[in-house]
Amino acid sequence: MRFQGKTILVTGGAMGIGAATARRLVAEGASVIVADCNEEAFNAMAAGLPDRGKVSFQFVDLADPSSIEQMGQAVAGQVSCLHGLVNNAGIASRSFIKDTGDEDWSPQMDINLRAPALCAKALLGLLQAGPGHIVNVSSEGAFRPRQAHWVYDATKVGLCALTRTMACEFAADGIRVNTVAPGWAVTEMHFSQADDPAARKAELEALDYDGAIIRRLGRPEEIAAAIVFLLSGDASYITATTLHVDGGRVAH
Repeated sequence: MRFQGKTILVTGGAMGIGAATARRLVAEGASVIVADCNEEAFNAMAAGLPDRGKVSFQFVDLADPSSIEQMGQAVAGQVSCLHGLVNNAGIASRSFIKDTGDEDWSPQMDINLRAPALCAKALLGLLQAGPGHIVNVSSEGAFRPRQAHWVYDATKVGLCALTRTMACEFAADGIRVNTVAPGWAVTEMHFSQADDPAARKAELEALDYDGAIIRRLGRPEEIAAAIVFLLSGDASYITATTLHVDGGRVAH
């Protein structure tokens, strides 16, 4: 129960890695604020928790700076401090460099890179009062060359740099800031748009994957465990670093 009596905010916490993180934090005693735009998905996630009262929903449109500012004000009206912020929300789209337009560039930059910075800014006073620690969720794509993901991967590289800057600026407040870089994981990002999402999810879970040293895809709960570790006192001397949770994919 490392988070008994503590409050953590998770962006994009209604599904995938964010939802797994929220569930893990609640299991360890935390109260969790899920900042998301999908209340229906949040309700489905929260319904499965043994302690439904430990999670609450806060609407935010992470593509809209004014919505992020309003989210910060709303949260400040609910709690006096935050003990953690998980900048988890992100979107991805494929495009080759020669085909990329603003419709590829702007949404990913706004949500994947600008929003984590603005969330930290909007919630900084509450984090200083905690003090609360920050985990930014990057990607293996920040560290591996690949085709057709150049905008997404650029945002995730930028997020690692943002982590280091935050760690320097917020150290005097007792705030640690780190990055988790997941590998390919079985999340809604990779199966929800399939013709048969359940079948695609099962296929991904059973995949013998030779792209990583551990020859399978990650599970959201495994990424969540690393995020929660970095938020906890067990990581008290870790800041400005990136923890790869990828089955050895980047090293491979």
